[in-house]
Amino acid sequence: MFETENLFLRAFTEEDLDEAISLFRDRDFMVFSPNGALNIKDATDRFYEILEHYEKYGFGKLAIIPKNTSKIIGYCGFETCLLDGRNEAELGFRLIKSERRKGYVIEAASKLIEDMKNRGFQNIIAFSEDLNYPAHNLLKKLGFNKTFSSNYLNMNVVFFSKSL
Repeated sequence: MFETENLFLRAFTEEDLDEAISLFRDRDFMVFSPNGALNIKDATDRFYEILEHYEKYGFGKLAIIPKNTSKIIGYCGFETCLLDGRNEAELGFRLIKSERRKGYVIEAASKLIEDMKNRGFQNIIAFSEDLNYPAHNLLKKLGFNKTFSSNYLNMNVVFFSKSL
């Protein structure tokens, strides 16, 4: 578990399944996902992918919980991603609509980027749908640089990279 000024960041657990399914089924939460809001089966599958990744690698997407509540408002973290034949550590994040524009992703991602550096990673990546300008701006604030645009997972995306 990690702690920042305003947040707790922790691994998801089995007890979070119902809350995670609710998030993955929410259209606003999944707005820039290649698959959009998920059905119950796909949401459940995605939840278990997140759990398995964390168990296998010791890092992954973590639940974001404001200190003034016990409610999960989203996730932030890294997953391995195969890109051009190489495994990369890819930053991903999502927040419920009502909690956006409060600096939570910057706060969470900054802490987790520091953790990846401490784990010995020398480079991290992120990608975002080409029209998701708020995410592009957020990644630039975190020190990422735009590297190229492409079609990935049937979505036009912009790739970003950051040296650690």
